[in-house]
Amino acid sequence: MKVINVAGARSVWLFDINDLNPRGKDIMPELLEWLKDNYHFDKAPASIDQLDEKTKALKFERGRFQIKEEIYITIGLEIYKDGIVAFSNSSTRDSEAFAEDLLSFTSKEFSLPYDSEIIKAKMQTSELIVRLDSPLSNINPQLANFAAKITSTCGYSDVPRFELSGIGFGNDPLRSRLKLAGFLVERQHNTEYAQSRFYSKAPVHTDQHEELLVEFEAILNG
Repeated sequence: MKVINVAGARSVWLFDINDLNPRGKDIMPELLEWLKDNYHFDKAPASIDQLDEKTKALKFERGRFQIKEEIYITIGLEIYKDGIVAFSNSSTRDSEAFAEDLLSFTSKEFSLPYDSEIIKAKMQTSELIVRLDSPLSNINPQLANFAAKITSTCGYSDVPRFELSGIGFGNDPLRSRLKLAGFLVERQHNTEYAQSRFYSKAPVHTDQHEELLVEFEAILNG
């Protein structure tokens, strides 16, 4: 297994946004401008009424955050009533570091009583583009036979044969207090099967995601 690129790395922190400003200080115009300038966002809301049409959040795009000496990453931010989403194309660890930096320095800049105890939950979603060395059908040889039957049943002789294109794992969303992403491995869109490029998503940190994929491919290899 080889990681080709990090397609996304999200860190979701759930908390009541009002807990950051419990006495209702009038800081929003200045806060939005400070966030834009401090993290160098190319696109940021001008007011609290300027919500993203799709997410209904205050959305900041294409910012900049220093993770090491002379190393910066591109970041994004969404602010909701029940928390924040920090994301990058680096790793969930870096996205989480940005979230922590954001809350810590915002509270200092505007004299807000931030306490890490207000955070109800932290969730991660890692998205990777990888190359697998083994076909998914290795999980069960009968799957290749079944795919061949699908191909023959279609009745077309001039199309590529069907193959197992993805596999996913999830938990019961009706019984979970958190809406976790599932674990998914599927063919990357708009790529030839011969390239063996796969999109994978997991509800864990990026480094843990890579470890799971290594173990997953070991299962494919028997």
